[in-house]
Amino acid sequence: MPTTPHPRRGVTTCTRCGAPIRWASGPQPGQRTPLNALPSPAGGLAAHTNHLGGLVVRELTPDRPEPEHLEWKAVAHWPSCTGGSGTPAPAPVRSRPARRRPSVQPPLFGQPGRWSR
Repeated sequence: MPTTPHPRRGVTTCTRCGAPIRWASGPQPGQRTPLNALPSPAGGLAAHTNHLGGLVVRELTPDRPEPEHLEWKAVAHWPSCTGGSGTPAPAPVRSRPARRRPSVQPPLFGQPGRWSR
Protein backbone atom coordinates (compact mmCIF):
# COMPACT_ATOMS: atom_id res chain seq x y z
CA MET A 1 0.00 0.00 0.00
CA PRO A 2 1.60 3.30 -1.05
CA THR A 3 1.92 6.01 1.54
CA THR A 4 2.15 9.78 1.35
CA PRO A 5 5.02 11.84 2.78
CA HIS A 6 4.68 14.34 5.59
CA PRO A 7 3.35 17.59 4.06
CA ARG A 8 6.15 19.84 5.41
CA ARG A 9 8.99 17.71 6.84
CA GLY A 10 12.05 17.77 4.59
CA VAL A 11 10.53 20.30 2.17
CA THR A 12 12.60 23.20 0.87
CA THR A 13 12.16 25.57 -2.08
CA CYS A 14 13.81 25.54 -5.49
CA THR A 15 16.27 28.43 -5.87
CA ARG A 16 15.19 28.95 -9.49
CA CYS A 17 11.40 28.78 -9.45
CA GLY A 18 10.48 28.79 -5.74
CA ALA A 19 8.48 25.52 -5.96
CA PRO A 20 8.48 23.19 -2.95
CA ILE A 21 10.94 20.32 -3.42
CA ARG A 22 12.48 17.44 -1.47
CA TRP A 23 16.09 16.28 -1.90
CA ALA A 24 16.57 12.51 -2.19
CA SER A 25 19.54 10.17 -2.46
CA GLY A 26 19.83 8.06 -5.60
CA PRO A 27 19.23 6.43 -7.98
CA GLN A 28 23.05 6.24 -8.42
CA PRO A 29 25.20 6.13 -5.25
CA GLY A 30 26.34 9.58 -4.13
CA GLN A 31 23.80 11.38 -6.32
CA ARG A 32 21.23 13.85 -4.96
CA THR A 33 17.96 14.23 -6.87
CA PRO A 34 15.42 17.02 -6.36
CA LEU A 35 11.82 15.78 -6.32
CA ASN A 36 8.56 17.69 -6.43
CA ALA A 37 7.31 17.81 -2.84
CA LEU A 38 3.89 16.32 -3.57
CA PRO A 39 3.36 12.75 -4.79
CA SER A 40 2.18 12.31 -8.37
CA PRO A 41 0.37 9.29 -9.84
CA ALA A 42 2.27 9.89 -13.11
CA GLY A 43 5.65 9.70 -11.38
CA GLY A 44 8.42 7.50 -12.71
CA LEU A 45 10.26 7.31 -9.40
CA ALA A 46 9.45 5.59 -6.10
CA ALA A 47 10.58 7.39 -2.93
CA HIS A 48 10.63 6.36 0.72
CA THR A 49 12.17 7.52 4.00
CA ASN A 50 14.95 5.27 5.27
CA HIS A 51 15.67 4.37 8.91
CA LEU A 52 17.93 7.43 9.30
CA GLY A 53 15.22 9.86 8.19
CA GLY A 54 16.68 10.52 4.72
CA LEU A 55 14.69 10.30 1.53
CA VAL A 56 15.76 7.55 -0.89
CA VAL A 57 14.54 7.27 -4.48
CA ARG A 58 14.62 4.52 -7.11
CA GLU A 59 13.44 4.34 -10.69
CA LEU A 60 10.31 2.36 -11.48
CA THR A 61 11.34 -0.46 -13.84
CA PRO A 62 9.40 -3.18 -15.71
CA ASP A 63 10.53 -5.63 -13.01
CA ARG A 64 9.19 -3.38 -10.23
CA PRO A 65 6.64 -1.04 -11.88
CA GLU A 66 4.72 -0.01 -8.76
CA PRO A 67 5.72 1.49 -5.40
CA GLU A 68 6.22 -1.11 -2.71
CA HIS A 69 5.26 -1.08 0.98
CA LEU A 70 6.12 2.47 2.22
CA GLU A 71 7.09 4.06 -1.12
CA TRP A 72 5.21 6.79 -2.94
CA LYS A 73 5.35 7.87 -6.59
CA ALA A 74 7.44 10.97 -7.18
CA VAL A 75 8.45 13.18 -10.11
CA ALA A 76 11.95 14.61 -10.60
CA HIS A 77 11.85 18.40 -10.29
CA TRP A 78 14.22 19.38 -13.12
CA PRO A 79 11.84 18.58 -16.02
CA SER A 80 9.04 20.57 -14.39
CA CYS A 81 11.14 23.54 -13.17
CA THR A 82 9.93 26.84 -14.63
CA GLY A 83 12.88 28.84 -13.32
CA GLY A 84 14.73 29.46 -16.57
CA SER A 85 18.05 28.16 -17.85
CA GLY A 86 19.98 25.14 -16.61
CA THR A 87 22.53 27.21 -14.69
CA PRO A 88 22.02 27.80 -10.98
CA ALA A 89 21.33 31.26 -9.65
CA PRO A 90 24.46 33.26 -8.69
CA ALA A 91 25.36 33.48 -5.04
CA PRO A 92 24.28 36.69 -3.29
CA VAL A 93 26.97 39.38 -2.93
CA ARG A 94 28.05 40.01 0.64
CA SER A 95 27.82 43.57 1.83
CA ARG A 96 31.15 43.44 3.67
CA PRO A 97 34.12 41.09 3.72
CA ALA A 98 34.29 38.36 6.31
CA ARG A 99 36.16 39.14 9.54
CA ARG A 100 39.69 37.84 9.69
CA ARG A 101 41.24 36.27 12.73
CA PRO A 102 43.99 38.30 14.41
CA SER A 103 47.46 37.36 13.27
CA VAL A 104 48.92 37.34 16.81
CA GLN A 105 47.44 34.81 19.20
CA PRO A 106 47.70 35.30 22.95
CA PRO A 107 49.80 32.73 24.85
CA LEU A 108 48.17 29.76 26.51
CA PHE A 109 47.28 30.08 30.17
CA GLY A 110 50.41 29.71 32.30
CA GLN A 111 52.79 30.00 29.33
CA PRO A 112 55.30 32.83 29.17
CA GLY A 113 54.43 35.49 26.68
CA ARG A 114 55.70 38.89 25.69
CA TRP A 115 53.95 40.45 28.70
CA SER A 116 56.10 38.51 31.20
CA ARG A 117 59.38 40.24 30.30
